[in-house]
Amino acid sequence: MALKTQQKRLTTTRATPLTTTLKAGDALQAVTRRRQKSAATDLKVPAPRGGSALRIDLPVVVAARLALDQEYAVVDEGLSDAADDRLPMLDRLEGVHQSRRALKRIQSLNDLFRSALHFGRMRSKANLRKAKAHLSEVRQRDALGALLEELCALKGQPLTAVTDAAPTLSTLSPSAMPLRGAREAAGIARRAMRLPSGAALDWHDIARAFKRSWSRGRRFAERSWVGLGERDLHDARKAFQRLSDHLMALGDAAGERAALTRRRLRDAAQALGRARDLAILVDAIEGTTPEGRAIAARALRLRTAAVREARALSRAALRRTAGSVARRMRQRVARV
Repeated sequence: MALKTQQKRLTTTRATPLTTTLKAGDALQAVTRRRQKSAATDLKVPAPRGGSALRIDLPVVVAARLALDQEYAVVDEGLSDAADDRLPMLDRLEGVHQSRRALKRIQSLNDLFRSALHFGRMRSKANLRKAKAHLSEVRQRDALGALLEELCALKGQPLTAVTDAAPTLSTLSPSAMPLRGAREAAGIARRAMRLPSGAALDWHDIARAFKRSWSRGRRFAERSWVGLGERDLHDARKAFQRLSDHLMALGDAAGERAALTRRRLRDAAQALGRARDLAILVDAIEGTTPEGRAIAARALRLRTAAVREARALSRAALRRTAGSVARRMRQRVARV
């Protein structure tokens, strides 16, 4: 009973939405500072960490342990970068991003290894969700700032700042308390996902879990997208991202087209994430000024384009059936 109560308390932890009104003038000043800082810094896009495929030439439990250890190491490294005051702000924010992506990949591995986790699966799932929630507000503020920069750059940036007030999005620095909470929750999840040597896990269990994920993603792609609300689009984004992470974990075991399918699903999930951020931005912007109305109109047009792009990419990626993909996986594993 105590475990159920704890799980319920953990699952209710969610990201705190941006509830304050964002004035257009404040937003533009925040954008100006971001541009000046970016221009003064020689930015290099960091290589993504983690995300390697399971080694099918090893016993399945050994391969699963290696994959989990690698992803949790990425989480620790990213949180360490985010907490390091000596690093530039963009590097600290990149650490938050890398940690969140690794946590999502661990969630996908949690699904693939569900037959061996038993009672630890729900506890790890709840704590992974809790760790992501600790990092979500920092990520949301950074994403909204980047979207503001893009919106203001459209059509020669016709908007003008009208106030000297402190911008709502200027405080992007990751604070110590959320980072500490994320590290603690990730540690609990890691202990709950420990796989013993005699764990009841084989490649057929992983193939069945992947088949369920593929079927769910295909249902989202083939349904009618007319009139879908933010919740439906959010669920579709999670399904596409989870399936993309599953394909990354399985590597070429899913067939020769797995890499192309994974890229299309990843891009579809990113497009839906962009649409969600634009919707949040529209709700946060004060629409009573010309600047606010202009930004909101551009954001809505970009959101519509992002949803259409996600629909096209997901349908192009998931033309095959779950049965055909599962058969290819079984044949690939049987040859090893």
